[in-house]
Amino acid sequence: MLSDFHLHTCVSDGDLDPSALVARAAAHGIGHMAITDHDSLGAYRWGEGQVFEDARRLGVALTVGTELDTVLDGKEVHLLGYDVDLSSAELGAHLDEAQRARRERARRDVELVQAQLGEDAIREDQVFVPGRETLMRGHLIRPLVARGRFASYEEGQAWFEEHVRNEVVVPKPTLAEAAAMIAAAGGWASLAHPGYYWKDGFPVLERLAALPALGVEAVELEYPYRLSSPDLFSEEDEREFTVSLRATGEELGLRFTRGSDAHRAVDLERLYGPTPA
Repeated sequence: MLSDFHLHTCVSDGDLDPSALVARAAAHGIGHMAITDHDSLGAYRWGEGQVFEDARRLGVALTVGTELDTVLDGKEVHLLGYDVDLSSAELGAHLDEAQRARRERARRDVELVQAQLGEDAIREDQVFVPGRETLMRGHLIRPLVARGRFASYEEGQAWFEEHVRNEVVVPKPTLAEAAAMIAAAGGWASLAHPGYYWKDGFPVLERLAALPALGVEAVELEYPYRLSSPDLFSEEDEREFTVSLRATGEELGLRFTRGSDAHRAVDLERLYGPTPA
């Protein structure tokens, strides 16, 4: 049975709504999955919890999850939380505050873009879409690319980094604080896509030994680095890192998770192949 514990919906920065994602996952033969939207659990409340009924109808085991921005040794790293209680007060308060800050940052970003590229460059209703709980930079860049303001997402991203800055700070707990929130919500935590930190020069393999003491019991082992980021990872890079991660994780007794980090239907097709007709 295929499992995929790292998937995104339109509640954060994915394209598919939660029900459509569950249906797509089932069509690809995924039998156990977790939706892990950034700083949100909204996919599980979408349509009054429709995803749970969808999963039952399609024979998919659904684990409640989320992805949190955290800080480890001064570096932003992402932490996946699983089996969390949707009614957790502490985790819920953090998610509410992170979403509030992201909305405020996005509003100011829209104003900055309009001031520099013209008021017709982007509209708030293109960014503040109903059902979207977590506002991210991509929600501004993609409409600008679609309208021809930038030739590519990468060009738009570079322009934003140089020209669009505001003082709004989105809260990022330390890795230990985030893991404690997940544990208080009845869940457990896995370090997301550690290969990217390795590529950035962060000694993630050496830091694995510290994870249990920080409250993190798992690490995302299977991840499509080469398919997702061919400019960063060769097949040899991915194999080298995964072999090292497995050996170190097994020695430390860590759990392993598997995730595609899919944001759109094409991401699933790239990894799992076309769905049956």
